[in-house]
Amino acid sequence: MVQGWQTPLWMTNTLELIGQMAIPLMLITLGVALARLTPENVVRAVFVSCVKFFICIGIAFSIGQFFELAPIALAVLVLQVSTPVAVTSYLLAEKYGAEAGEVAGLVVVSTLLSVVTISITLAFLV
Repeated sequence: MVQGWQTPLWMTNTLELIGQMAIPLMLITLGVALARLTPENVVRAVFVSCVKFFICIGIAFSIGQFFELAPIALAVLVLQVSTPVAVTSYLLAEKYGAEAGEVAGLVVVSTLLSVVTISITLAFLV
């Protein structure tokens, strides 16, 4: 980049507005996928969310212990991996022809379960 050079203000503002539309549009597409969600997908999503929660926390805790992380760093690591599945996972599944319906269910179920799972994780970490 040439030092001191800036994009024109109109271009910067336009690109920022376009960038700010990304997450709302992702949520709209997720909502469309949820309209097609079946009960089997919800049951599978609950199972996968619970498995993900325990496996990820176990792996994160083991890695933290292996590298002898400070207690606060270990707590941050464990808490970070206990977060729900991101909405971008649905977009990637849709783009690459994977099971987008199941991923949409997983995003919603893991987000709803995170109210309980993150609370439990925090209770054990504090």
